[in-house]
Amino acid sequence: MKNNKNTIFDFSKFKKIEDIIFLDEPILTHLTNNKKDFLLYLVDTVENSDIYLFLEVTEDVIFQYLTKSISLKKIITENENISFLIEQDFDGNVTRCNVVQSQFINENYLPNDDSYLDYEPSEESYYFNFIEDFKARSYLQNLRQNAFYIKFAPNNLKYSDTIGLTELANSLINNVATSFKNFLKADFFLEFKEIKTDKLILNSIFNKILPDLDLRMVDLKYGSFEIGLAVDKVMKNSIQDVAIKKWAIDVGTKYKELVLDDDYDKVTVNKILESYDEEDRKKIFNPIFKITENPNFTLQIKNSVTSNYKTIKIKDKSIIEKIIPKNVELVDKKEGLKDYQIIQVTTVLDKNNSSKTIKLEDSLFSSSNNTEVILSNKDFEKYKYNLDFEILIPLQITTEKNSIKFSATYDDLNFEVKYSSDRIEEGIMKITSKIFEYIKNRDE
Repeated sequence: MKNNKNTIFDFSKFKKIEDIIFLDEPILTHLTNNKKDFLLYLVDTVENSDIYLFLEVTEDVIFQYLTKSISLKKIITENENISFLIEQDFDGNVTRCNVVQSQFINENYLPNDDSYLDYEPSEESYYFNFIEDFKARSYLQNLRQNAFYIKFAPNNLKYSDTIGLTELANSLINNVATSFKNFLKADFFLEFKEIKTDKLILNSIFNKILPDLDLRMVDLKYGSFEIGLAVDKVMKNSIQDVAIKKWAIDVGTKYKELVLDDDYDKVTVNKILESYDEEDRKKIFNPIFKITENPNFTLQIKNSVTSNYKTIKIKDKSIIEKIIPKNVELVDKKEGLKDYQIIQVTTVLDKNNSSKTIKLEDSLFSSSNNTEVILSNKDFEKYKYNLDFEILIPLQITTEKNSIKFSATYDDLNFEVKYSSDRIEEGIMKITSKIFEYIKNRDE
């Protein structure tokens, strides 16, 4: 299109993006100017001139049209911006330009009711990336609309309002992430233990859906570090079980209301005490209380980007003791507190001697707090667990206060058993049983 000599309307000010509809000549063209989007629609041809309808639209309207979500007629008739009827001769000169409102556009100039675009952009088309980028932006925008925000504010102004990377990663973000993960597991078992009574099956289901349960970080501000967190309902669609899917959508909000509560009122505290046992409460709330009771930081929360922040601060310290009793680690008073140690023995045996008795004076000993052994098919078969494929799993054995921990990773899932006894064989049997139960459920 040429510039209009009489400056009735100057198309040179507009950038052509692409012809959306082209039949021998452009029928519908996308133009931009000053970060605004426009559609130029050929509605009639008379003698030596073409008549166009020119209207301003938004990016989301173009996206909806390209993805067959809205008709061209609806775009025109529901457009709230002022439109123009432009007549242009075949030499490219604009000879007439009239303002027209959508409700007064000649019916003959309107497309059919079913004027949806049947369109599949090629990789060379501007709209190929436009559609994918817009989907991503819409997805993020939708998450932000439903996000809540937490803020870590330093109380010491030595470094202004900035937070150190180590403090942020180790003391703040990690504590919230740990608390949330522990809440997910505790609440999942609370919700479904009556429906699926087998704990191994429940644990297997939980481990499978865990990646889809995470909150998404959708906004970020530095200084007084702020994070926008949202529940990704789209990702939850991968969960097939209706009841579990509903729980997965609601559990992020439940965590915010129970754990990131700004005042821990009587109703909230009672609900916490009634729902979760002492061990789970310790795992869930201890990481958060480490932040709220740290004099160097303030933890704040708000329900949306436009809300005001509220400080999470437990003024009545007896509430902390109610939620996390000091005696949460129960010890058998008769036996007292045990402190286990792993002893590794090195000795030499005669292969031909059927006796496996060893003499202490002929052995070397070393002690440690942890060791690693390999679980193989022989270990599974020892407990009547037969596998039809070869398996080798590193098993970590670690001594802790009053217990021994057995932990292993298989199929990118973590398996763990804590056993308050020095009978290692029984601990190995339990974690082997857990892994075998997972394999059996996985392969069904």
